[in-house]
Amino acid sequence: MADVEELLGGIPVRLAPAQAVRARGDRRRARQRAGLATAALVAVTAAGIGSWTGLTPAGPHGGDVASEGGNPFMSRGTVQNLKPSDLPMHNVLNWKVDDKASDDETSRAALPQAGLEGVCNGSPGGIEEPRQQFTSAFTGKGDAKARYRVSQYANTDQSLDAIRGLGQTLHDCGLKEHKGGSYSGRPNGTGRLLEVSVRHWGSWVAVVEAQYTPAP
Repeated sequence: MADVEELLGGIPVRLAPAQAVRARGDRRRARQRAGLATAALVAVTAAGIGSWTGLTPAGPHGGDVASEGGNPFMSRGTVQNLKPSDLPMHNVLNWKVDDKASDDETSRAALPQAGLEGVCNGSPGGIEEPRQQFTSAFTGKGDAKARYRVSQYANTDQSLDAIRGLGQTLHDCGLKEHKGGSYSGRPNGTGRLLEVSVRHWGSWVAVVEAQYTPAP
């Protein structure tokens, strides 16, 4: 069972079990620096949403964050989560946090694994595990599912390797790459539409996956 942190913003998240021990040390140091009582994900504040506007396209390496300013995935020493309303097609799919799926081992899988419920089978090897990873899962109208993963790697090279591995997984699964670090398509040509967006800053990678059946 994964550790469950004290939560802010009412959105539960789970640490990847394999990284829990190292993550505790990282979180302790973050709390000391920032004077906070928690290192769990929190709902995105207005300032957090604004930080996403600084992302710029970077071709096959995903959307690289502008180099100026601090880490856009953190606020006051705490990793930021997405609100359900930040996910694609929220006005149609009405996303909600899925506590059960967030605690599922498959849902917490690290890059380059992609797709929900095993829709993208196989992934390239040789990718280092992140030092820590935070995961939130969501469900939407009908059979819609989504996931948000924020991973911190030991260095930038490892984070870029993870992004390239993810891109290979999605390409092999039949998705098409778009500008700005996004992908879309029906995995293996069938089933629900899968939309994936990737953002990168230094040793950090954030990935949003939304899987749903488009309206006819």
